[in-house]
Amino acid sequence: MEIIGYVAYASLVILAIAWTMGVRTDLGAEARVILRAVYFVSGAVIIGAFDVNLAHALWVAPFGCVFSMIIAPFLVTTPVVSIPFLVIASGFARIVRVGVPRHKIHEAQLASMRAGVD
Repeated sequence: MEIIGYVAYASLVILAIAWTMGVRTDLGAEARVILRAVYFVSGAVIIGAFDVNLAHALWVAPFGCVFSMIIAPFLVTTPVVSIPFLVIASGFARIVRVGVPRHKIHEAQLASMRAGVD
C-alpha cells in the first residue's frame, strides 16, 4: 500500500506542477482554473508537510477535478462567497506570473473576456 501512496502522491505533485504551469502560460485563465491549481498545490503541500499518509492523494486528486468543474464555478459566481476565493486566485496567479509583463497579462485577460462575450 505504501508504493501506491508514493505513486498517488507523485501524480498529485505532477498535477500541481502542470496546472501551475498552465496558469503561468495561459494568461487569460479563468478563476476556476486558477483555483484548481491552488487546490492541487495546497493538497500536495499539506500532504507532504504534515506527514499525512500519502495514500490520501488517491482521493485528493479526483476531488480536485470535481472541485473545479462543479464547486469552483459556484464559488466564483456567488456574490458574497466569491470574494475570498477570487482574492486567493488572484494572489496565486500574481505569484505564479512573476516576471511576466503586466501589459501582456492585461491583454490576454481582455481577449479572454471578449471571446467569452462573443
